[in-house]
Formats: sequence, structure tokens, C-alpha cells
Amino acid sequence: MVRLEPQTVDLERWPALASPTGTGPAGVVAEALRRAARELGIRIDYPDSSAAGEFDAGTTVVLRDPESFWMRLATGGVLGLGESFMAGEWATSDLVSAIGVLAPWIAEHPDCAVPGERAYGRDRRGGREGRSSHGGRRRDRTSPVSLEDSVPGALTSLYTDETMSTSGAVFASGARTRSRLDDGLDVVHLEAPSARPRRSDLGDAQRRSADMLLTLAGIHAGSRVLVATPGWGEVPMRAAERGAHVRTMTGSTERLSVLGSRFAGADLEDSISLFLGAPSETGGAVDALVAVDPGVESGMAGIDEVVSVADRLLEPGGRLALQAMVCPGKPARALVELAAWEATYVSNAGPAPAWSDVTELLERSSRLRLLGRVEVTSHHAETVRLWSETFALKGRDAAALGFDAVYRRMWAFHLAAQEAGLRRGWVESVQVLAGASDAVL
Repeated sequence: MVRLEPQTVDLERWPALASPTGTGPAGVVAEALRRAARELGIRIDYPDSSAAGEFDAGTTVVLRDPESFWMRLATGGVLGLGESFMAGEWATSDLVSAIGVLAPWIAEHPDCAVPGERAYGRDRRGGREGRSSHGGRRRDRTSPVSLEDSVPGALTSLYTDETMSTSGAVFASGARTRSRLDDGLDVVHLEAPSARPRRSDLGDAQRRSADMLLTLAGIHAGSRVLVATPGWGEVPMRAAERGAHVRTMTGSTERLSVLGSRFAGADLEDSISLFLGAPSETGGAVDALVAVDPGVESGMAGIDEVVSVADRLLEPGGRLALQAMVCPGKPARALVELAAWEATYVSNAGPAPAWSDVTELLERSSRLRLLGRVEVTSHHAETVRLWSETFALKGRDAAALGFDAVYRRMWAFHLAAQEAGLRRGWVESVQVLAGASDAVL
């Protein structure tokens, strides 16, 4: 059963969550979704004890403030769906499924707003407004590119494990299949874990993911490695434990302090060179460059930055190992619309780039050649599920750190949207390997 408790919103802190007003077609949207509920496989419960959809539907959405909910969908689209959840106007026992069902319906409905299309350059006819093909903003080569997420360590610690890794983990179970595409690309696919992972499995799974990426990069004792960027330290530490000479950098003074202490505590400060700055400021040849989620804040521009640094610094025969989330094709409309919500509250990166954008970027490189990829999408989805479970259990800790109820609902929606994208096939999680050569193409 879904519990609905009284919700309050500090409008000085969250002005966008004021009760919506306007003359949008809220009634039309309300009636259309009511009629569609059975086909969508959801049940909508109203405050007057009436309902729409099948009684035993797999997903139940309970409306606390139906008028505000419908108005937000009409005037804000999927962004309004997220804001309505933040304001406590609706609840569900399965947020991942609710987003997975509602976001596509809202994104496609003609009477719901489409803020994502305005934000990322797509009109209702699929046209462009001077934007790049992957849906994000074109990169201005003169502007700085952030390769790090801006989430504070206090929040990260509330949903991750002891490694504080914020990328997809790889669990012990799950069969592997290997294939070679017509273009010669090697693809390894990790099937879903055969047993449902538990929160206690997450730390080892994150270390396994880091080790897999480092193995792809060919890192061993004596390797000169650039890690761009270090996250909260797990990848550079695992590389140093292999005997590699590691350089890494951060643009955050908070991370610089935390990482320095963590490296010293592991007796690795002599093996890891840590500085305040950006990967583009790095000089000196390296044997391998490793990057985890470089597009989390800047989208395709972040991946472009990593490829540019690898092109410049890798020795002949060196390797670039990159972990990222990509769209299998053109970003789904629901994903674009969810990105509009993310851009307002979490990250301005936009929807994940298409896989074809990544391959085209590598094809344009003067020295890099795509060698293969490892697909770990189902493992990433399980990772996010465990993050959501952990975060839900630490509500009191979050409140004590100053994250109010609205912020906690915002972060729960963010994690659920990530998981929904992975489970619905809107995005894929991959580790990518490219090699450097002497030849200038």
C-alpha cells in the first residue's frame, strides 16, 4: 500500500514548486490519462477513493493533489511530473515503473508541454535549432568542460557504498557472451546477474567494475596512467595497487582534500600524483587513459574532451578505456524530456549521447581506433536499484545533513529515472576500448 503523508514545501527554497496556475489543458490531459490507464497497465487512485485502470495493475499512482498534478503535466510535461513528485502531489510504491510508463505517455501526448524539446533543440516535427545531432548543446572549444559530477560528498555517501563510486558496478554472477560485428568491433555482453544482488554486494561489485576497466586499458606494474577524473578515488587507487604510476586531477577543492586523505590512508600517496586542475591541462606521455562517466556534467563535450586528451598524450600502442552511458540510437523522446528535469535540478548534460556519436568522434580522431566495448547495462540497473534502496533507508541521516524532504524526493526521482532508462532500453551502460597508433589518418 502507498502511504500519503502531509507534505510541506519551503517555497523560498523551492519557488518553482508553487501550486501551478494557468489555463493549460489540464482537464483534457486528466481525461486522456484516465482513459489510457488500463492500456498502460497502471492504476490511478484519487482522493475521493475512485480509481482508473485495473484494480490489480502492476503500478499504482496515488494522487494527493490531482488538480496540481494535471496542471503540471499540461504546463510542464515530464518536467512537471518530476516537480509534482517533489511537491508530494503524487506517490507510488514503484517509482521506476511509474516513470517508465508515465514519461513516454506524457512526452508523446499533444496536450502536455515539451520543455525538453525547447531545451535540446527539437520541435514537434523533429526539426533542429542549431544544435548538435546528439541533442546536446554544441561545444564551445573556448569554454571549460567539466568532467566531474558536482554532487557533494555528503550526498554521495548517503546512497553509494564504501567506495563512493557513482558509476555502474559489475556483479559476480551473470553469463558473458562475446561476438564480433561486421566492422570488426569486439562486443562482450554481460547478462543480468543470475541472483538478485544485495546492498552488501555493491562494494565488491564496484571494485570489480574498476578492475575490468583497468584490465581493458592494459594497466600493469610500471604503466603510466592518467585517470580523468578520479571520482572519489576508487579507480586511481585500484590502478596504483597494480603498480602503475598514476596521475589524476580534480577541479574541486573538496575532492582534493578527501582524495588526498584517502590516498594517504591507503599508503598510496607516492604512487598517485594528484593535482587541482583539468585533464586538458595535463602534459607528458602516458600508456593508458581511463575515464569514468566524463559526460555526466557536460554530455558529449565531456567525452570529446577525454578523446582529445587521449589523442594528444597516449603513446603508440597506448589505450583509452572509457565507461559511459549512451543511447542505442536517437535519444528517446521520454529521455529528452527527463533530461529537461535533470537540467533544472541535477545536471545540465542533456540526454546521453547516441552510440553513433561516440563512434564518429573516434573515427575523426587522428590516432585512436575503436577496438571493442563491454555492455553492462543490466548490472548498472541493479546498481541504481541498490542506490535507491540505500538512500531510502538513510532518510534521517539526509535530513540531519540539511537535505529537506523535497530534496530527498528530488534525489529519489533522479535515481528512479536513471533506473527506468536502463531497464526500458533508453540508455545503455558500456565500457569502451580504443587504441592509439603512430599513423595520422
